[in-house]
Amino acid sequence: MKTRHFFGKFAFVIAILLVLAACSNTGSSTSSTSKPSAGNTPQQTDWPTKNIELIVPFAAGGVSDILARSFAEAAKGIINQTITIKNVGGGSGTVGNYELVKAKPDGYTWLWAASGHISSALHVTPAQYKKDDFTIVNKVGDMVVTAVVPKDSPFKTLQDLIVYAKEHPGEVTVGNPGEGTVVAMLATMLEDSAGIKLQHVPFQGSGTLLPAVLGKHVMVGFMNVPEIRGQVEAGDLRALAVMSEKRVDLLPNVPTSTEQGVKGVTGGAGHFIIIPNNVPGDVVRKIDELTKAVYESDKFKQLMNQAGYQLGYKTGADAKTEVDAWYVTTGEIYKKLGQIK
Repeated sequence: MKTRHFFGKFAFVIAILLVLAACSNTGSSTSSTSKPSAGNTPQQTDWPTKNIELIVPFAAGGVSDILARSFAEAAKGIINQTITIKNVGGGSGTVGNYELVKAKPDGYTWLWAASGHISSALHVTPAQYKKDDFTIVNKVGDMVVTAVVPKDSPFKTLQDLIVYAKEHPGEVTVGNPGEGTVVAMLATMLEDSAGIKLQHVPFQGSGTLLPAVLGKHVMVGFMNVPEIRGQVEAGDLRALAVMSEKRVDLLPNVPTSTEQGVKGVTGGAGHFIIIPNNVPGDVVRKIDELTKAVYESDKFKQLMNQAGYQLGYKTGADAKTEVDAWYVTTGEIYKKLGQIK
């Protein structure tokens, strides 16, 4: 029953969204209706004049799904059309991303993207698109990654894991939420930086990885901080390190990888709003304007704060620079390790 803790800190968000879904759910999609309001709403043009579909390229109930639904909820009063969430899982996010690439370029199909399936995953996961086959409107923010182990694991610190892995090459099983994801890439970067050999075990998302770590089916799990906060606080899991330069507020007592002498193993799963290529420029600018207004709203900030999410808006140009740099960095590491497919 320990898995009932999963995303426990998101319970209030889920409750709100399930009520909305009960009223409007059809098939595999749910929707949130946004109504215009006075005040800080950006000036409207003729666009949008119909509902907007927001694709989540992962199964319902995961982090990306919850964040996207929180966005749709906070958009009420800012975006004057219905935002429909459509879950299209598979291929570490690449299946849903391909559906976005094929969509009509009219601005009414968006995708809640993560760094992996629009960048690093393209090195190791077969996909029917390339990294420039879509347009990045802007960046929403990031989630910090952590390494966790069962509560009775012999590993107390990240250095304990490294020392053991050096003495037992290839024996340490490390679970990740999917091949090519940023989370999986950070485990690979640890392998490269520390000079160790790990046995990587990809899962179909964090929902299947978490019980595997709790059940000791893998020795270590690499996951986003909010996904395991409840289990760490309950004492069911031990966090060895957060993969960041600074400690995070959700787990203030967990040291960073840098503090433990591991250099260059920092990063998080960035999230972006992307659309098909060839959407008219004035529509792209309006999408950026409206989504940024949602990010800056008190409602969205509150939801993201309680979810442990680090907001960090970037323009489309700056976001693309970040994604392209991550693609180059991860490509070099995958090539060095002989993992390029």
